Amino acid sequence: MENIKENQKNMINLDQVYFKQKEKLFSLYQHNLPQSIILSGGEIELLTEIAMSFSELIVRDNTDHTFKDFLNICSESNFQNSPFVYLISKIYLEDKKRFKNKIYRDDISNIYTFFQTKDEIGQKRVCVIKKIDDLSVEASNSLLKLIEEPNKNSHFIIINHNKAKVLQTIKSRSYFLNFNKLNEEIFFRDLNSDIHIDRDLFDLTNGSLSLSRSLINYELHEIQDHFRELLNNRKLIKSNTALHYSNFISKKFNKDEDISIFFDYIYLLTAYEVKSVARQGKEKEVLNLLKITEIVKSYRNYFRSLNLDYTALIISLFYKIKNV
Repeated sequence: MENIKENQKNMINLDQVYFKQKEKLFSLYQHNLPQSIILSGGEIELLTEIAMSFSELIVRDNTDHTFKDFLNICSESNFQNSPFVYLISKIYLEDKKRFKNKIYRDDISNIYTFFQTKDEIGQKRVCVIKKIDDLSVEASNSLLKLIEEPNKNSHFIIINHNKAKVLQTIKSRSYFLNFNKLNEEIFFRDLNSDIHIDRDLFDLTNGSLSLSRSLINYELHEIQDHFRELLNNRKLIKSNTALHYSNFISKKFNKDEDISIFFDYIYLLTAYEVKSVARQGKEKEVLNLLKITEIVKSYRNYFRSLNLDYTALIISLFYKIKNV
């Protein structure tokens, strides 16, 4: 399997994507750089790369930099992150093969040290938070306190997916920049895979390029037809069905990788199947599929929050689905 990080790099080096937003960021850099900037949109990986590139521009703090210089930084696939840029994201729990549910207050405690470290006079520092949706209430309040006590050389760039999950007090103290969903032309051009797969993923992920790329990386589309068949004819679920899916996961994921995207995928498939069956006017089956959707959602949450073996979880999941 290709290296996931390398595939993400290939996906996000799209020079003309979000060109106007990059122009706005550069204008802020030139004229009146806010202490806190929120980048809001669905392409989290792409927004994170833009945030890291913009942070690099800020900490270099060269008045001779041009907009072209910024675009060059955005297109660099292997620039070394500056020690003056600090990325906060959910911590990966190797023993549980998943990420922590939230970014907690303890996880952001080092921000204070990062900003207070003494170095050469006037050195700018940037903390990038991926993503604010993942912050616990306590962590959000701690972040707010930092933003409320500004230091002219300390800056935050915050990635956000769901606007409703940003504390209004943080939003009111930040410059908010919206990144719209990528259009179909960009999606199909840059996903660059089988046309049939592209169309299915566009519909399934609501046009999310980063999510679709991850699904392709793990070749999860290989189970699509079979899983949809099981949803529509649950008598096909046999005693060894769950084991087949467990074996599929063990082949597609390395031992140290988070497999939560598998549960995300079957949830998306189930939710999409509800819409498909509803269009056919099959009211009773729609109700059954809605029940299954809630079951899959619950098991997805179980995996994220509990230290459970995924094989046992999948066996239990298929038992529940079969008996709806």
